[in-house]
Amino acid sequence: MDYPAFEVFGTQHLITLMICAAVIYGYPKFFQNQSETKKILGGKIIAGVIILHMLTQPVYDIFLFDLPWQGEFPMHMCDFSQLAMIYYLLNQKAPKILFHCAYFWGICGATMALATPDLEYGFPHGEYSPFFWGHSFILLAVFYVLMVRNERPILSDIPKVIGVTLVLLIFVYCVNLLIGPPANYWYLVARPVEGTLMDYFPDPPLHLIGTIPLAILLFYIAYLPLQIKDLLRGKAAK
Repeated sequence: MDYPAFEVFGTQHLITLMICAAVIYGYPKFFQNQSETKKILGGKIIAGVIILHMLTQPVYDIFLFDLPWQGEFPMHMCDFSQLAMIYYLLNQKAPKILFHCAYFWGICGATMALATPDLEYGFPHGEYSPFFWGHSFILLAVFYVLMVRNERPILSDIPKVIGVTLVLLIFVYCVNLLIGPPANYWYLVARPVEGTLMDYFPDPPLHLIGTIPLAILLFYIAYLPLQIKDLLRGKAAK
């Protein structure tokens, strides 16, 4: 079967993004005024769906789409975000750093993935839908905690997230070397398909010279909506 080539910000892509945005905002909005028991249940439903996605994706990637097994370990930044949010939503006493990491990794990484997907073909190719709902689950979980549980990171949490990210970067790079090609977690070994910000950086691993400062900048940009909200509240209080 011939599949259409994926077109960044084409009609199909834009419609998909609108559907994802509606779910990411609408689901937490529904649970905002529910009882505490239902709020906890709503979070557990998200965690359960993410678990199902993480368990099934390697199966159909390998057996249906003939993708290499070397790329199916949960080692991408979005995978770490999903794992962090699963534990955070299922455990009311989970460390806050898990949500803080998922917030910045999700806002930066998952949003970037949705905006510039590493896809060759558009819908109805089998990789299309799982790619979008998998990354949308991360943002759904993050927004659920923001909107329903009223939790958020503060400015001083960013350096902690940066520290965790750099430690994981070293670990993931070693995993890439250990597994060997075509393992390319965090795109530390090779570029993704064309049409991403990686096109403007040197070839890996020299791209880290530019991508690390860019990632740190994006973390602070991701915090801007919270900072602006704080400033507006401060003005309103006066």
